[in-house]
Amino acid sequence: MAKTRIKESWILLAMDIVLSLLSSLLAILMVRWLSHPVFGFTRYVIIWLAMSLVFTAIGLLLQRIHRIAIEYATLLSIGKISAAILIKELLMLAVVLLDLFGLRELDGVFLILVMDALLSFAMIVMMHVLMSIVIHSRQQDIEFNISRMSILVYGVSNKSAAMIRRLLTSSHYNPIGFITSDPDLAGMIIQDIKAYYCKDQEAFQTLCLSLGGVDGILFSRQSDIDKERKRLMKWSLAAGVSLLMSPNIEVVEESSDTEEAAVNIYGEMADNQHRIMARSTLPGDDFIPDGMSGFERNVKRCVDCLAAAILLIVFSPLFLICYIAIKLEDKGPAIYKQERIGRFGRSFDILKFRTMKVDAEANGPALFSGDDDPRLTRVGKFLRSHHLDELPQLWNVFMGEMAFVGYRPERQYYIDKIMEKDPRYICLYQIRPGVTSYATLRNGYTDTIEKMIQRLHFDLYYLKNRSWWFDIKVLWLTFVSIVFGKKF
Repeated sequence: MAKTRIKESWILLAMDIVLSLLSSLLAILMVRWLSHPVFGFTRYVIIWLAMSLVFTAIGLLLQRIHRIAIEYATLLSIGKISAAILIKELLMLAVVLLDLFGLRELDGVFLILVMDALLSFAMIVMMHVLMSIVIHSRQQDIEFNISRMSILVYGVSNKSAAMIRRLLTSSHYNPIGFITSDPDLAGMIIQDIKAYYCKDQEAFQTLCLSLGGVDGILFSRQSDIDKERKRLMKWSLAAGVSLLMSPNIEVVEESSDTEEAAVNIYGEMADNQHRIMARSTLPGDDFIPDGMSGFERNVKRCVDCLAAAILLIVFSPLFLICYIAIKLEDKGPAIYKQERIGRFGRSFDILKFRTMKVDAEANGPALFSGDDDPRLTRVGKFLRSHHLDELPQLWNVFMGEMAFVGYRPERQYYIDKIMEKDPRYICLYQIRPGVTSYATLRNGYTDTIEKMIQRLHFDLYYLKNRSWWFDIKVLWLTFVSIVFGKKF
């Protein structure tokens, strides 16, 4: 643990130095743009960046800011960042006043120092505060998604509906559906919660996988122990799903001694941590853990958020052009929303510029069949061929629903079909889906279930081996593919 924290401290130090160097470069280029040409300007830039590198490192190491800002950002840490930047700028000012490298010949050199200081402070503080926000939100996600039990409620009676209402306000339980013994009631929606029916044990296990893992089935105390309920209990025990009673957990009395011995009783659900969903539904050998450490994930999220914010501003004129072009063609909505499944198995609305006719999926879900797809509009065909339809996903990245690199999110309809053939898809719920992916580069566009299964193998490889350098490689290859017009 100590070695890990030392490594994280030095990584944070390197990040601060890189941001300071970027600030120094922007400052000298901005001031140069406002002044007349300077002979040997490239030499001055190199000297300026070299000084920035050395003096930033000195300031940060003297203030030891990288050791106090990993888990939180406080006024103390912001004060130390200010002191570190001040040390850097004072040392650079001394070099300028002593005219050691002829920097006084630069027009506006003192303005460069001021701009350098302001940009360095703003960018480093922003990164530290963003790190604090991301770590805090990640801790909340862990508490919300792992300490809560995923519960199915037996039956669709008024009693069952009342239990769902109580569970929805609980910090310990996460109701994910009703389970009924009546096939005619399957698909019913009660209080925005869906009812499911399973005809056999295999169907029950498939349901558990498709829901992202089920920790327990909650029965009403007034429920009759009928034949269907006994069967459901047997299936639950075989799948490692706990049997729970409302309002308190009680021993489930069964006519079979074997069943009675096998029932898993929790003492107090609020005081027990349940299994992480992927581990609870996959054999140990099939579970694939995330290759990134918690610190690496936090840094990745900070960079994603910062980059998405910048790109949203930079590409705002392009957003406007695309929006107007789509509206002029058929007057329909320019932004297309579609429900996808992301991190922790949560649903979210993925955003795209609409490239198809408004009623493109009037007959149900259908995969894109290429440039000859008759549902494409003229503007949509151009947007797809240049990947401009994906631009609104920058907002999904900024909001934390997606990352720049991950796996491509799918609809529940296709996830169910994939899980029937390979339940390891559930391992992907550990990470955020991405705007681009390693699988997309290797496998191209997926227009069949078979290709989706093949894509899953690449996604699982990425999950197991993902790192910052892997992400950089995927982003670079995606950029090259787009530049050279590769279809994917």
